[in-house]
Amino acid sequence: MFKKATSWELKLGRVASIIFTVLFIFLFLNYFVEHSQGERDYFSLNFISYCLGFLFYSLILTSWLFYENEKRDEKFYPIALMVSTFTINLAIFADFHFGHIVAVSTGAEENTKYIGRSLYYQFVPVPVLIIFALFHIRIWAICLFLLLSVSPIIFKINGIISHPSTFFTSSHEQLNNGFAMDESFLGFSIIICAVATVFSLGFLYFFRYALNSVQKSERNNLLLGRYFSPDVRKEIEQSNFDFQNQEPKDLEVAIMFTDIVGFTKLSEKMAPKDVMRLLSEYQKMMVDAIFENNGTVDKFIGDAVMANFGTPKSRGNDAQNAFDCAAAMNQKLAAWNGTRKEQKLIEIDHRIGIHYGPCVVGNIGGEQRAEFAVIGDVVNVASRICDACKEFDTNFLISSDLERKIQHTFRKQVENGYQIRGRNDPIDVVKIYDAL
Repeated sequence: MFKKATSWELKLGRVASIIFTVLFIFLFLNYFVEHSQGERDYFSLNFISYCLGFLFYSLILTSWLFYENEKRDEKFYPIALMVSTFTINLAIFADFHFGHIVAVSTGAEENTKYIGRSLYYQFVPVPVLIIFALFHIRIWAICLFLLLSVSPIIFKINGIISHPSTFFTSSHEQLNNGFAMDESFLGFSIIICAVATVFSLGFLYFFRYALNSVQKSERNNLLLGRYFSPDVRKEIEQSNFDFQNQEPKDLEVAIMFTDIVGFTKLSEKMAPKDVMRLLSEYQKMMVDAIFENNGTVDKFIGDAVMANFGTPKSRGNDAQNAFDCAAAMNQKLAAWNGTRKEQKLIEIDHRIGIHYGPCVVGNIGGEQRAEFAVIGDVVNVASRICDACKEFDTNFLISSDLERKIQHTFRKQVENGYQIRGRNDPIDVVKIYDAL
């Protein structure tokens, strides 16, 4: 009942606030037009309800326009919803019921002279009330709104029907009698109210279905934004690629790992917040380079960044994109170190390892925690190649499988038969120089 609001509930709540603010402004103006200066009662229930309604909704609009705070709005949305329900119903009661009380006592003969005919007017506001109720979105708020708004109408209808002088008739001659109630009109009104109720329930179901679909799409886009560059994300959206329900499939993928040299010793000498700032700046640079070269961010592992090129589908030149990305990373790191040197901060070195080969790509995990993952021997080898930079005294090491698929003008040195730890078959690796 009091769960936090979703972003779409806040958006719709703000639209409703605009509509109800305009409504109460209209009621204010109408009150002053209908009543001359001497007839105005500023302590009447009508006037008080208009003031409360206008102040409440204008306060919401003001806080939204000038003091926007998403977390505050999410937290207090259920309370505002409940206040809105009572505020609008107070105005409805004051305008429709309190100012037009139907006397049911037999002694108030002058007041009850047209009591039967007043039955016609009781059903008029019901469809409008149903529409107002739908603005409150949540089931409990809609039910509460209808209970508060329809209960006085039912009470008045019961008072009219049960009055000892009223009677039902279908005779046109008798309908001239102020106590007569048209039974045909009553049946027609009941049908109209029933149809409006059923239609509104159908609309509510459709609306909630559409809202869930939109929220699912937003979650999907948020997930895409976490992994993919804007260009890749746009292409996925335009092709209606179902990212969340994607089945695992085999792809040829370039896998890249980067990590900061000596990060453990470096972090020992730094305050935790400085370590966090350094990691954030470093990872942002790496992600920028990955996205610029049509790569996918797989995960952050401490100071390490894992990326892949060729998911969720091949871009045609994935190995080249991975290599170009590594070169761009080194360039960004050099520029960053220049800035750090000017600020008299310690310069940062990193290592990059890349491998290319077949992987299984898809979502793993459950409903609560799902992750887009790349699995295979290629991933393990790429990680080992990154670690092997220490052995070969370089910051840029790639496998010969990747090197055969790319073109570059950097100096290189091939190391044959490198034995990967934990793997039987050795591989050839290539040291890349001057990639700055």
